[in-house]
Amino acid sequence: MKIAVIGGANVDITGISAAPLRERDSNPAQVHLSGGGVARNIACNLARLGAEVTFAGAVGDDGFGKFLRESMAESGLDDSALIVRKGFSTGLYLALLEPAGDLFIAVNDMAVVESIGPADVEALRDVIGAADLAIVDANLRPETLEALQGLAASGRTPLMADAVSVSKAERLRAILPDLAVFKANRAEAAALAGFPLDTDEALREGCRRLSGSGTVVCLTLGDRGSCYGCGDDFFKLPVLPAAVVNVNGAGDAFAAGAAYGFCRGRGLEEAAVFASACAAVTVESGDGVSAELTLERVLERAARYRA
Repeated sequence: MKIAVIGGANVDITGISAAPLRERDSNPAQVHLSGGGVARNIACNLARLGAEVTFAGAVGDDGFGKFLRESMAESGLDDSALIVRKGFSTGLYLALLEPAGDLFIAVNDMAVVESIGPADVEALRDVIGAADLAIVDANLRPETLEALQGLAASGRTPLMADAVSVSKAERLRAILPDLAVFKANRAEAAALAGFPLDTDEALREGCRRLSGSGTVVCLTLGDRGSCYGCGDDFFKLPVLPAAVVNVNGAGDAFAAGAAYGFCRGRGLEEAAVFASACAAVTVESGDGVSAELTLERVLERAARYRA
């Protein structure tokens, strides 16, 4: 399985508060530094599942960039397509979590990722052409995403996209009809669908609209599980049991599981259970990419759910 992943790579700085967070005050917490970025996390998770992954993104020529390159090498990623931008700072994501692991607030600086433009895309022709699936995230600029979609289409490589956030989901609108797989959370999907997805019927209709002429839509619903749609096909899956430590990275693990299932040709429901099992393993770790995420562990968790 060869997969090309293009998009955000950054350093995550995560503070887990010892007590409910108080605004405008200093809160005692455990602070953790790790590699992050939606596309980078998806790529690392896929490598842990056994895929052959090439990652293309951009980092600065600074210490954080070196830290990221080393972390990607340890994960088994091919980073030969990675751009090192002189004069740029490596992307940073700063998140504050409540004691139970729920996100309180986050900020990010992704200027180096947004520096990737259509002129950089042509260098990826061979990488994308040789892939069984190309994955992009909405950290990239709209014109870059369109250039990548055109490149994937010219080589008949299926394309998957992750919406990243409500504010960035709109960047995918132009390429949405051409996607093989689209992954988002409820709020991100609602932003593209144009109406709240607050009921099962609304979710069904939202998935139908977003699936267009055949896109598989995979939506995470927090503690309500996930849902899937493609045309008139739709179903929901409850959340898999897990001892939650940190939800940061769960959606990226879910996206990696959905990509893996698509490449393996699994049925929609089987792929959904696999993706949810990836997320369940990840939330039990303090890292955005869990060292416990292996194909064997995920299959075991998925089998336990079906039982």
